Amino acid sequence: MRPPEPETPVTIGRRPSSPGFLVLVAVMWLAVGVILFLSLATGWRLIPAIVAFGIGLLFLRGAVSTVLRRERRSSK
Repeated sequence: MRPPEPETPVTIGRRPSSPGFLVLVAVMWLAVGVILFLSLATGWRLIPAIVAFGIGLLFLRGAVSTVLRRERRSSK
């Protein structure tokens, strides 16, 4: 015997992180990138600063995709 069909689709796994938390983490990583760029005096300062900026942009992209995913679900 099959179980009854749910009214809403079931999501298996973790719930996505809140967009506010992801934006906060992104801003912190971007601040770390600025601090690294301004505080390091060697020629290698670009590498850690670019890595920190990249990580911050990845978290920012995650926040935007979470917001878009929630809007898409609510519009259906």
